[in-house]
Amino acid sequence: MTDILRIVIADDIVPFRVGLREMLEELSCVRIVGEARDAAEAIRLAYALKPDIILIDVCWRGVGESALSAQSHHDTGLNAIRQIRRQAPTVAILAMTAYTELVEPARRNGADVAAPKELLNDFDSLEKLLRQTIEQAQSAHRRQVEYPPLTDRERQVLSLIAQGLTDQEIAERIPWGIGVVKRDIQSIFQKLDAKNRAQAVARAYDIGWLSRNSSFPSDSQQE
Repeated sequence: MTDILRIVIADDIVPFRVGLREMLEELSCVRIVGEARDAAEAIRLAYALKPDIILIDVCWRGVGESALSAQSHHDTGLNAIRQIRRQAPTVAILAMTAYTELVEPARRNGADVAAPKELLNDFDSLEKLLRQTIEQAQSAHRRQVEYPPLTDRERQVLSLIAQGLTDQEIAERIPWGIGVVKRDIQSIFQKLDAKNRAQAVARAYDIGWLSRNSSFPSDSQQE
């Protein structure tokens, strides 16, 4: 990661929050812009600050309760994740939890990535999780974008690009000249907002226009 990531930390356990902040501050790619001590504050900061990532605990204790009883209050964290996803959809969400059984519920409720807290205690693992969270959030955003439909021939050309064929090889596969193929490829790049073949293919996979197990779907995006 080369860009500076603006991060909000949301956790009600002070020692953990302080330790996580100290680790994040050691990463040159990170700037801490806010800290939340309860779920309501996490939602407010996510909406107000629009950080790149919010690291949010899934399980929040009630006032006066011990850490051992915190698991019964995970609904507070899951609700906060849902609220952040609705109110600040551009914010990437990394859900943290001491309870592995809450990882999947956190994902289902809107977290881009959910992970056991123990994985955040290692610099390499922490940086990897941040990168995965950003990548997952960007991929989800791309799937929400409406791209102009491809023509039947453009869909065929894209499928052949995904198979690694050159312009000339594509022209030999379909009954059109090399000039038409080149124009189709430029049109594909424009419609997918892609700079090159690799980006066009990756985006097509992300939005479901290409399947890993088959060629371009023949019944979608008709001309």
